Amino acid sequence: LPCQMLGRLGKRAADHASNNWGWYLLCGGGGSFGNYIYCNFATSKRRTTLLGAVEKRLPVNSDELLELRSVNEIHAAALLDVERALIAGRRKIAVDGEVALGELLEALPRLLGREIAEGYGVERMLAAISDNGRARLRVAEAIASLMFISIDSVGERLGGIYSAYSHELQGEGVPLAQARKLVEALLATGQVPLEKRVVEVKRPFYLPNEWEELTADAVMARIPPEDVQDDALSESAFKRFLCSDLVCIWGECYRIAEEAERKKAIELEADRKVNPPWWAFWRSAQPASAEAAAAAE
Repeated sequence: LPCQMLGRLGKRAADHASNNWGWYLLCGGGGSFGNYIYCNFATSKRRTTLLGAVEKRLPVNSDELLELRSVNEIHAAALLDVERALIAGRRKIAVDGEVALGELLEALPRLLGREIAEGYGVERMLAAISDNGRARLRVAEAIASLMFISIDSVGERLGGIYSAYSHELQGEGVPLAQARKLVEALLATGQVPLEKRVVEVKRPFYLPNEWEELTADAVMARIPPEDVQDDALSESAFKRFLCSDLVCIWGECYRIAEEAERKKAIELEADRKVNPPWWAFWRSAQPASAEAAAAAE
């Protein structure tokens, strides 16, 4: 008897489905589309919420970084001179390569020979990497964190960061441990673009994705193995690492991507002029000049 009842129920359900398959299809498609819209909205909202929380903790924003650079005519060499004076000068104040926040803030104008305009921004940045002055600062890390203020080119600023660690280098390159500390400092001082500071965590397609704040450990875990030699980054690999999508210091990864796109577009246009596509039969390759023909011969 139970088997007969189940058989009748199954047949009735099958008949209902076959007679109303259009409604099932419509409801299923509508539900899937509604869930897709919900997941996109929820994922975007979670990202926006996390970005807002991260931004509130930053000591300065990107506009303030640019303003600090524009109102202070400080060169990378001057900052490296400050580092040398702190570590090995006649009036050195660093002990074992470390200095207190108050001592550094007091020594900076004296060693630079000028007051830092809008210095409250620099003070907030240094406080962010010293636990608001409760922890002593590594001099190399502090100077590297201040290299953004240099009015020199990007290449010279990157060279200044590498040189800031020169007295701590063991062999060739910056040790991974020091590179990790630098990434932590760049994140804490707001020198990594805000949109690069959150990472999407994929979930099943029917659930909204989560977002996590970028950490120095996550960055270091993604360094290409071929760039690491003896647990260190060479000067070229170190600079490439800072400008890559992993760190994107001062937003340099965007500039590099734009230059690559522009170069690709120029090369593509030049190739089309020489080898037009088959459908562009009205175009013809430019005849070679007499000089080019002579060179070819």
